[in-house]
Amino acid sequence: MARPRRYMIFFAVFVLLIVAYICLWGGHTGPTSPKLSVVFIGMTNNPIRTMTPTRLAVCQGATGRCAMFMVSNISSNQYIWFNTVSVEQKTETGWQQFIPSSGSWFGLEGGEWSPGYGCLVAVGRPPGLSTNASWRLQVRYGREPSSLGIRLNKMIGQKLFPPGLFPLHRGEGEAVVQSSEVKE
Repeated sequence: MARPRRYMIFFAVFVLLIVAYICLWGGHTGPTSPKLSVVFIGMTNNPIRTMTPTRLAVCQGATGRCAMFMVSNISSNQYIWFNTVSVEQKTETGWQQFIPSSGSWFGLEGGEWSPGYGCLVAVGRPPGLSTNASWRLQVRYGREPSSLGIRLNKMIGQKLFPPGLFPLHRGEGEAVVQSSEVKE
């Protein structure tokens, strides 16, 4: 009777090790190429969220004149999350951090973006920025759990494999990329 129990424990440990390996596979081993691309496309007025023919996402509170960015997960095998860290304004001395005058401004953010996925995102002009100023976004990204981890999370309805479970979590991120320059 003791033997079957020992085999069950061994099997459970083996399965847990395999799941951990799958979730951590492709871990950070050093400098890598960026996994997120944020490219300024142009300006638009009062964008409306659409799903087809090309998906257009609209950042919370984005109304009036908005910058359109093509945001893409350019990795070949990793799900990623991302969020805006800061806005920068171009000055005579170079790029300087700009703090929007209103706390209700929202930049880019997203989660569980699959490899190769991308869409257009409309971002409202940061309040307080002069109309002729050139600006760009600093966007942090990081790795989500593997596709298996994400599927398991959805199946059980809880975050069994949260981003914070891994060394590179949402608070820390993997890297920061700059968007291309917004010129009006």
